[in-house]
Amino acid sequence: MQRRDPLGRSGVTPLRTQQDPDGRAPAKAPTGPAPSPSAAARRVAATGAVPRPAPGLRGSLGVLKVRDFKFLLIGNAMTFAGFQVRQMAQAWLVLEQTDSSLKVGIVNAMPGIAIICLSVFAGAVADRSERRAIIVWSRFGITALLFVSAALVATGLIEWWHLIPIGLGVGIMFAFHNPASQSYAMDIVGRERLISAASINTAISNVASVAGPAAGGYLLALGMEWAFWLLVVLYGTAYLAILPIRQKTVQARPARSIGADIKAGLKYVNATPAMKWLLVLSAGSIFNGIFLAMMPVFARSVFEVGEVGYGTMLTVQGAGSLAGSVALTMAGEVRRKGVLILVTMIVSAAALAMFAVSPWFGLSLGALFVTGVAQGVTWITVPTVIQTNSAPEMRGRVMGIFFMVVLIFQLGWIAGGALDGAIGPRETTLVAASGLLGLT
Repeated sequence: MQRRDPLGRSGVTPLRTQQDPDGRAPAKAPTGPAPSPSAAARRVAATGAVPRPAPGLRGSLGVLKVRDFKFLLIGNAMTFAGFQVRQMAQAWLVLEQTDSSLKVGIVNAMPGIAIICLSVFAGAVADRSERRAIIVWSRFGITALLFVSAALVATGLIEWWHLIPIGLGVGIMFAFHNPASQSYAMDIVGRERLISAASINTAISNVASVAGPAAGGYLLALGMEWAFWLLVVLYGTAYLAILPIRQKTVQARPARSIGADIKAGLKYVNATPAMKWLLVLSAGSIFNGIFLAMMPVFARSVFEVGEVGYGTMLTVQGAGSLAGSVALTMAGEVRRKGVLILVTMIVSAAALAMFAVSPWFGLSLGALFVTGVAQGVTWITVPTVIQTNSAPEMRGRVMGIFFMVVLIFQLGWIAGGALDGAIGPRETTLVAASGLLGLT
């Protein structure tokens, strides 16, 4: 099968066959007349093996015929909404208790620190293990930890520093969840459908990211505990959604140690110029983290719009991401993905600069929408290109390295908090915009 890397070169990528849910070897390609549509549909539903998609929107939506992918969509949407609400609720709680944007940054950076430390190891585990099992247990662990935090808030015992160990625990779970979940999508839908699956997944997740912060803002206004109980519901639903999925990932267990696997993954990435280029661009996420750290400060101190206004800001940015992912889905296959990534990063930087200098809340919401559109397209395209250009046996490790790099955006929360104390929120946001533009 022909593929193209981000720089336009073509090559051949082998596909790995998988067993069906009952453990039988997959059927050989038919040599006689083509099966009827109903038989093809049954084969798609049973194994996730889908033909090369037709161009355009109709071809992109064909991936929804895969039964297991629909359950994966539900779980991913709830996980993404939970991520947005968790950062929002934690930021507001810490800001209310301490009036310190630096402490807000420290708390929200904790999951990222754990993920950065463990992602390469977790990616190697994803290449050696059954990915569905990793996703099941990591989502269960996240739900349990967030139940603890909700109970502490509801009983009035919560202190801001309690969120540090809880955040580290959530980060450990996500360190294993992320590479397994990203790689599992290709296991279910196949390489040819991955960009369609990624676009639809992001669109559905962004619907949740629009509704989640909107609901979270109103719940914070009603009482802090309501937002934290919403987190338990969202992550609990994500856990339940993975249970009906039948697709198994058959992994060959290598004789070499996991340390050797990690070394091989790092060597593979270092020897692939296009992969290194994409990872360097992904490191620009730290500037997005700096900006995210400023959003509760803008809501509370600059525009003085409170919890509901903060939720509105996140909702508008999520709506922009939704619009970007829908546009990419309708466009179908984009050939010059490298150019698309660079253009969207430049647009994102310009919109951040507009937000930084805007004197009006309405204009700032417009800038947030544009930022969301650009970032929605960027963060569909980058991991999709990385996955489709990775050797199948390296995919988990490559995605682990990707998450190690991209999750430094959560360290941006600390940098943003420190810069805010030194130079102020508007100037800090301009630093983030300049850094993003300079990276491109």
